Formats: sequence, C-alpha cells, structure tokens
Amino acid sequence: MKNLFLKIGALICLSLFSCLSAMAADQDDAAAAAKEILRYLQTAQYERLWDSDTSAFFKSKLTKDSFLANMTMGRAPLGEVKGSQFIDMSYAKVDPTTGYQGEIYAFNYLNTYAVGKFFERIVVLKEKDGKFRLAGLYGAPAKPPQSNK
Repeated sequence: MKNLFLKIGALICLSLFSCLSAMAADQDDAAAAAKEILRYLQTAQYERLWDSDTSAFFKSKLTKDSFLANMTMGRAPLGEVKGSQFIDMSYAKVDPTTGYQGEIYAFNYLNTYAVGKFFERIVVLKEKDGKFRLAGLYGAPAKPPQSNK
C-alpha cells in the first residue's frame, strides 16, 4: 500500500512539473514575442508587424490600412527610442472585456522616446499554431511624480 501511494505521489509530482515547465516555456515565448513586437513598433516596422506577428483575433477588429495609418500617425511624434524598461507581466485565460478565451499575456514597459516617457502595454495571445501574436496595444504618457509643496 505504501508503494502505491509513493507511485501515485510521484506521478502527481511529474504531472505538476510537466505543467509548470510548459507554463514557463509559454511565458518565455510570450515574453520574446512581446519584445519582438516592441522592437517592430520602435523601428516603425508596422507592415511587418501586421503581416507576421498580429493575431487573427486582432486582425478581425480592424483593417490593415487602419492599423498602418494609426501606427504611423500615432507613433511618429514620439521620435527616436532612447530606452526601454520592462515593468511587469500578467496572465489570463479569459479577457473579460472581449470574452476571448485562451493563453493571454500582457507585458508593461516604460519606454523613453525623444519627446518623453510612456507606459506601453503589449498584449499577446497564443494562436492555434502555438505562436504568440499581438492582440492588443495600449499606451499613455508616464507623468513625473508630483511634488508636495
């Protein structure tokens, strides 16, 4: 009986380890995808981003021309990128806003451009082919701390 419990315990541990390894690999793949997307954005490679690293989910929400126009007009005033700092990452299996279900990672960065600092969030999701692609993009100016005078 003791042997049976040891075997069951070993199987549970192996299963748990396998799941954790797969999750860690997914997180690493998602992080690499987000970094690549950020690089495309910061080097104005919007068409390449759309063609190769944008999810079908995101593409169903707007046209390529709309994406290219918004990226070009919205990001041109930022100027050259001076630096980028990873802030944090979050994970979800469901997006409550859209109802999308799947592997969803959001990565927050503090990026410094010629005109100032901006928070940028890159959301990626895992598609059927196993690759993580852009599913959402958000940004806002990073305001300096207010002094109490």
